[in-house]
Parts: sequence; C-alpha cells; structure tokens
Amino acid sequence: MQISIVIISYNVKEFLLQCLLSLKKSCQGIEHEIIIVDNNSIDGSDKIIPAKFPEIKLIKNYENKGFAKACNQGLEISSGQYMLLLNPDTMLQEDTIPRMIEFFEKNPNAGAAGCKILNADGTLQLSCRRSFPTPGVAIPKIIGLSRLFPKSKLFSKYNLTYEDPDKQIEVDALSGAFMMFRKSVYDQIGGLDEDYFMYGEDLDYCYRIKQAGWKIYYTPTTKLIHYKGESAKLATFDNFVVFYKAMDIFVQKHFSKGYYILLDVFLRLGIFARGLLTFVTKFLHKHLIMLIDGFVLSLGILIAHNLQPAPLPSYQTLLSMMIFYLLLWLGTGYSIGLYDKRELSHSHAAVASVLSFLISMMINYFFNDMIYSPRLIIFSFFAGLLMLPGWRIALVLLQRRQIISSSSFISKALLSRRTILIGTGAEGNRIAKKLQAHIEHGFEILGFVDKKYQQEWIAGFPFLGTIKHLAELIRIHRATEIIFTTDRFSNDEILSVLDKISNTNTNIKIVPKNLDFILGKSSVEKIEDIPLVEVEYKIYNFGNRFFKRLLDIILSLISTVLFFPFVFVYASARGCKLRTKEYIGPNNKTVVGLNFFKENNNLSKNLVRAPLILSVLKGDMSMVGSELISAEIQGRILHYKPGITGLFQVQGNHKPDEIDKKNYEHYYMLNYSLFLDIDILLKAILRI
Repeated sequence: MQISIVIISYNVKEFLLQCLLSLKKSCQGIEHEIIIVDNNSIDGSDKIIPAKFPEIKLIKNYENKGFAKACNQGLEISSGQYMLLLNPDTMLQEDTIPRMIEFFEKNPNAGAAGCKILNADGTLQLSCRRSFPTPGVAIPKIIGLSRLFPKSKLFSKYNLTYEDPDKQIEVDALSGAFMMFRKSVYDQIGGLDEDYFMYGEDLDYCYRIKQAGWKIYYTPTTKLIHYKGESAKLATFDNFVVFYKAMDIFVQKHFSKGYYILLDVFLRLGIFARGLLTFVTKFLHKHLIMLIDGFVLSLGILIAHNLQPAPLPSYQTLLSMMIFYLLLWLGTGYSIGLYDKRELSHSHAAVASVLSFLISMMINYFFNDMIYSPRLIIFSFFAGLLMLPGWRIALVLLQRRQIISSSSFISKALLSRRTILIGTGAEGNRIAKKLQAHIEHGFEILGFVDKKYQQEWIAGFPFLGTIKHLAELIRIHRATEIIFTTDRFSNDEILSVLDKISNTNTNIKIVPKNLDFILGKSSVEKIEDIPLVEVEYKIYNFGNRFFKRLLDIILSLISTVLFFPFVFVYASARGCKLRTKEYIGPNNKTVVGLNFFKENNNLSKNLVRAPLILSVLKGDMSMVGSELISAEIQGRILHYKPGITGLFQVQGNHKPDEIDKKNYEHYYMLNYSLFLDIDILLKAILRI
C-alpha cells in the first residue's frame, strides 16, 4: 500500500463527494486506501458514502470527537507507506498525489510535506506554511502587525507572507487540511495530541516531527483548493476562541513558563476582544428591527416636538419624553410578540402604538406633575402610528415590486425567509417550484427534510436530513421558516415535531389538504393556489410560559398552606396513606407524584390526587394541563405538562375519545392564555 488517506467529515456532504471524486482521479495507478471518520454528521454523509464508494473504509462516530481524536481513529487502521490527513472540503489536482509521493522519494530527510493550498477565489491560503509561535512570531500575529505589514520579515514570520509562494522552502508547520507524512514518522512519534479538539493539533504534530529529527517542507509543485471552514461553520463553538485556546495549549506544552505567562496575557486579551465583538455583532443582528424602531420612533418624537405651537417644551422635557416613550413602546411591542416572530408585522406595530399611547396617557393622568403635556404624547403617538407600521409596509412593497433585490443587504437582513420544506412528496415538490417562481415573497429554500433519507437532490434542492435532527438542522442552516406538507405528515406527527422545536424561534407554516383541522386563529398567506397556514402554539410563547408558571406557583402555594393541611388530616383520619405514582410527562418523560390510597376502599378521585398539588409547586405538573395518564399505559404522547385539571376534563358528562382529546390539545396550545387557564379552573371548581 503506497498511501493511506484519512478524511474527517462533519456535515459537509456535498464538499466530501467532490473531494472524493477529485481524490479518485489523483490516485489512479497508485495503490491506496481511503478512510473516512464521520464525526456524527446529520446530513446523511454516513449513508451516501457506502452507497457511492463501497470500497472506502468508514468509521462512524456517534458524537463529535473532535479533529485530533478522529484522525487517530483513522491513522490506527492505516497501512500505507505514506499517510495523508486531508480535509473533506478540498479539491485536488489530478497530479497532486503522484507529485507528492515523488517529492518524498527525492527528499529522504522529509518527514512531512504539504503542497500549495488555494482559497476558493484562487488566492494563497496562508496557513499552508507556518512558523512556530515563538514570542517574536506570535505577538505580531495576535496584535495584527502581520496583517498590516505582510511583506515584513520581522512581523510576518507566522504565515511567511514575505516568502515567494512558488518557492519550495523548509517550514516549521503545515496545514492540517493537507498534511502528508511517512508511516515511519507515525510509528516513531505516534498519533495527534487529543488535548486539541480542533485547531492546533497540526501545529503540535509538526513540532513533534521536527523534534524527532525530521524536516518539513512546503512544495508548490502541485496544488489544491480548500473551501476553508465549511465544517467549522456548522459547529456550535466560536472558531476564533477555539483557535487561540489551541495556541494556548501549544505554548503551555512546548515553551518556557515565563514565555507562556507573557503570551497567555495576549491570548486572553485577544479572546476577550473577540468575545466582546461577537456579542455586539450578534446583539445588533438579533435586535436589528428593534433598533430601527427605536430610531424611527425617536425621529417621530422629534417631528412631534417641532409640530407643537410655541412655546415649545424644553429639550430636557423632550429627552425625558423620548426615553420614557421608547422604553414603553419597545416594551409593549416585545410583550405582544412583535420582536419574537412578527418583526415585520405592521398590524402588531400599530397595536403596540395604540397600547403604549393608552398606557402613557394613564400615567400622565395619574402623575401629571411628574411627566409632560398630553399634547406632546398625542403628537408623538400619531407620528409613531404613521411611521412604525409605515416603514414595514414600504419595505415589503419595495421587495415585492423587486425594487429591492433578493440579494441586497436589506433583503438578506430583514426580508429573507430561510425556509426548510418538511416532506419530499408530490406536494413538497409543488411547493418548492411555486416558492421558487415567486421570489417576491422572500422565501429562500434551504432544502428538504423527511422521515427517512431520500435522494441527494429533490426538485433542485438538497436533502438536508431526517426529521429527528430538525432542531439541529434549523441551527446549522439558520432557518427562520418551516413549511410542513400534510401528504407526508399527519397532524399528530406535526404536533410531535413542533413540540421538539418549540425553542428554535422559527415560523411554522402548514400546507393543509383542507383547512378544517386548523383549530383557532392562524394567519394564511397564499402563493397562487397554495395556502400557507401559519401555526403559532401560544403555549410555547415565553411570556405565556412565564405567567402560567407564576399562576401555578401562586395557586399551589395558597393550596399547600391553606387547604392541604386540612385535607391531609382528613385523609389520615380515614386511614389513608401516601404513595408515589409515575405519570406520563411531556417529551416521552415520566413525572412522579404523590397520591392518597387506602386498601380495599374506593376513594374519590379528587381526594386521591390532592397531594399532586406538591408536584405543581415543584414544576413537574401544572394546575391546568394535559391528561393525567399512568406511566404504565403505553403509546400516549403529551405535548405539555400533565395537569390537575384541563380543557377536556371540564366538558361535563361528555367523555371524549382519543381524537377528541387531540383536538382539545390542539385548541388549547393554539389559543392558550392566562385567562383561558383561569376560566378552566373556575369551571373545574364549580364541577367539584
């Protein structure tokens, strides 16, 4: 065996397939083996590789073990004279492998070597030839001098940017994207250091190769393209921070303590600065609509100030008015869900304007000595009512008339609806074509998801993965819209999926065969003949969850303190004892509650379940919730906490069947409010 190629894959299916095709061409006539270690990808990589390349050795990990540990898994079973660590997001030239083998045969002192690596735009990827991070090398890199003076030998030693990229040179370190070394080197120094999760392990390995007496070379006789960072884009960690932490491990391991302390200060400052920048960037992106509203509202207040008859209020009054009204308006908008999933809803913006105006007038009435004239509030209200819904309407109209292109910054930042289609049947294909034909609605189709793995491309869009990984796929692809098709998924299956992605802050739409099953209010958007019914389960709303839990705590505390002691005394007098019982909880979990019981005596259901009020106080149950079902019963799935009472429990003498119960659950989740819980509790008390 001349060469063993080890590839670590993580959610880069398309790039991996392209890499393997180019690698096969480059290995023609060369005895080789390819080993792929899949780090728990969810894009179907582990299914496609055996189907398309059955000769490749595939190791499947069921967790992301990191780059170094996965490399060692592949290297352990390698048998080639040469070993190559290759990234999956690369594309080789036809002569890359033979040229590199030829280089090693001509340079017996070479322990490791790398070729010229290009970015996708044809520029040199600087990490393909590096120096070790000694003080004179690392500090200019960390503080940015190497970027300012790339041709300076003093400041640019880390990436050697002062060297000719077409010149073969001896280097300290190579990039792990393409690092080739002899089997004898591996036998001598062992595998990669698994203290590194990602980044730094290639630098560390090169250091150990040099320590063992071998030379490391960069040779530009052949080249490849590296689509840098494709796997890292999908990771849950900050790559910058991981990179500098890896450098921290390297310095601590290989250099003196004094130098480590000095460099550690720079590293930590760099990580802090990066973290602060990342936080600010994410905050601005997440709250962009709110910031625009704040700017527009401030502008409206300034206009209202200048429209008043003389004498104008003082600027101190204006400033206090602006701060007060901004906080009130934005807070009102947030509380009614304007900044949750309805940022561009002009109707919600108008409602927020009216509510904040009414609240401000009430405050002004009761505290008229502390605030300002009603005239300024009224003028500001009309200015806000006009401008806040107005800019939203104008933006949508500009995009629908294609005055704002779908590729513009505004469209991508505010109007882009990154959409995953759930269901690969005929209906899914039809929807994809309709959405693609009507780009004015802003839907950007990311791909398809279904119950099982399907073909690689469907209706011109990639198959992203299976429904069990939907929450992770939403995170990876930054999806904002999910569209279900009911020819592939039943209502109950859709409800089960929605329960699992309730915290992803995505807009859920359903394309129904008919609209009868949609219980409660839903907005409907039509794309020609396709009705997209937006379904919002209000029970998952943060504010609703907060007030529901608050109501549970208040009522359970009152019941525990005022009533439960008397119930306990009464039950004890009747010879009842306490025992635990398991009930079905949400998400296929079980919850444990206390019950009263007495052998050979049928107690009333209300008395038996009275101790469950303690489970409500603990948070395992709710005052109003789903059906209380023993954990011994199989096949039932709950989508919210079991409750002491519930919607279908207060339906009089009517005994609902399973379909009725599901309909009641749908209705309760869609129409949940604090007042609905109070209404159900009052009916339950009247029944008792």
